[in-house]
Amino acid sequence: MNLPVQIFTGTTVLNTVLVWLSAAAFLVGATINMSGHSKIRAGFVQLGFPFWWCWVTGALELLTAVLLVTAGSRYIGVALGTCIMLAAIVAVVRIRNYRELPPPMLFLLLLMLAGVSGHA
Repeated sequence: MNLPVQIFTGTTVLNTVLVWLSAAAFLVGATINMSGHSKIRAGFVQLGFPFWWCWVTGALELLTAVLLVTAGSRYIGVALGTCIMLAAIVAVVRIRNYRELPPPMLFLLLLMLAGVSGHA
């Protein structure tokens, strides 16, 4: 079956798993943020963003997931996802709510591993 878009398959099994795991993590994050649940909106307000920023973040996370699994655009997805996670880390550190650091740090680690795994 010919798809209009080429799906990413890595040079190694590890590379493929890391990229798809990163994409899945961003897809879950996008789904949670785009749900717009009152707790999600309140969390964004606590971080200093407008309540509607959860939908912007969710859309960018969804775009990141798509770019990660689309052949030829993995590095664009890694760059976008890195910007999103660095912004999240800075926002959390700015309000000194260090309990909230593990999720964006884990996402960033997955992205870094997915970004370099094809070069090992």
